[in-house]
Amino acid sequence: MLKSFGTSLALIVFGSAAAAQSTEYFSTDGDVFSFEQNQHGAVLTSIEPTMEILATNDTSPKMDIGDIVYVGRFCDAFSNEHGEGSWSWSNGGFIVEFPDLRIAFPGQAIDIVPGNRCRL
Repeated sequence: MLKSFGTSLALIVFGSAAAAQSTEYFSTDGDVFSFEQNQHGAVLTSIEPTMEILATNDTSPKMDIGDIVYVGRFCDAFSNEHGEGSWSWSNGGFIVEFPDLRIAFPGQAIDIVPGNRCRL
């Protein structure tokens, strides 16, 4: 019985550590975003620029470190810097669009909405 308890405790401890790992998203503009899900959708926070993944000739990331993009469960988006926008997804990734900025996350999924809502 004690051996079984120890195994269960180890699964809980190591399982919690794996669950605590943060998800990161990489944009084509060269930004790395952390991800935090909440009841309204998710918060994407720019945590660092990376030049290795740029898909364009522009060598400057579009977001500053600490900039936040909110993506909602109803395909809405918001940024203090860029205002109100929207987001959509397809099998090729997802895109967040504002009047003055488009952030593409190719080959990545964001699972915050049920069914086909927000699908391109």
